[in-house]
Amino acid sequence: MCYKFNLQVENATTLLLLAEIHKRSGNPVLGLPYALASLSFCQSFNLDLLRASAVLTLAELWLSLGSNHAKRALSLIHGVLPTILGHGGLELRARAYIVEAKCYLSDPNFSISENAEIVLDPLSQASDELQVLEYHELAAEAFYLKAIVYDKLGKLEDREEAATSFKKHTLALENPHDDEDSLINML
Repeated sequence: MCYKFNLQVENATTLLLLAEIHKRSGNPVLGLPYALASLSFCQSFNLDLLRASAVLTLAELWLSLGSNHAKRALSLIHGVLPTILGHGGLELRARAYIVEAKCYLSDPNFSISENAEIVLDPLSQASDELQVLEYHELAAEAFYLKAIVYDKLGKLEDREEAATSFKKHTLALENPHDDEDSLINML
């Protein structure tokens, strides 16, 4: 329908959504053609920010295929990071930071003890931005990754703090009504 009525942005967005659905369902291979088609549409119509989002999804799909693809996914992210950081919203930037950190952590040649800040800085930035948005699902993921990194570094106090934040966001996902109740009580 989008193609029939010349709705290029909607077409690219729909293709990206289909890729995201396959990624979340555990079938990243099936999501690759949709992400690539979305990327093609974005390039054809100069949709830079949507293109950056498509590349980020493509990187996530590659990363879902295993740690052998971590370097490819990381190079894709680094190619669009300037666009995302310059023009993207908080959610897109946070997603990019989390995927970047996951790429480093998935790379078998990466040493956390030697390069901890390369992972912790983006995760801290992502967790800060996601808390502002109250996007509990991604915030929980960011804090989970931070807890893993702190555990590997032997920083138990920082690990416990990140784990507590992870638990807080996980509980907020399970009990979304608690957030609404706190708003009502504030009024």
